[in-house]
Amino acid sequence: MRTIKNPLLLAVVVLLGAASCGDATSKPDTPNAKPAPPVQTVQTETPFQVGNWFGTWTGLRPAYPLLNPQGEVIVVRGREAQVGASTFTFTIGAMGQAELTQSHDDGRVANFAGTWKGRLRPGTNELTAIVCDLTANSTGAYRQFALMIDESQRAVLCHGTSAEPAFPVTFTAP
Repeated sequence: MRTIKNPLLLAVVVLLGAASCGDATSKPDTPNAKPAPPVQTVQTETPFQVGNWFGTWTGLRPAYPLLNPQGEVIVVRGREAQVGASTFTFTIGAMGQAELTQSHDDGRVANFAGTWKGRLRPGTNELTAIVCDLTANSTGAYRQFALMIDESQRAVLCHGTSAEPAFPVTFTAP
């Protein structure tokens, strides 16, 4: 091993050695060059999936204000007209049949029966929505509800008319 006896030569060797090792945080050699941005890895989230659509789905639609055709809240005697909360219980059968029991917060119960159609994720056989065409057993009134995957909430939401708020439903029984 050689020993360097000149202190000035030692300082130059140390400085040259440090410069050749490089520093990840050092500035670029040219004044206009910009450092490369750090590499970010984006983790792709798997799409929200429903393992089994067939069975019972239940959800609570909250109370909401009644709107006129212009989308304004209807006011009667200085108070907002409200549609009361309801619990919805859908039964989705494997052979295309669907049933709904709507239990209103005032104690009334409405039963519906009908059929459903599915919507598939493009390029797959995976259902992303169930659209129910239902008729009230007592009055014959027609209603359509869609149980749809909402990717942003990672949940299944029930959609009725545009005036009704969507609400989450959960699978409660096969």
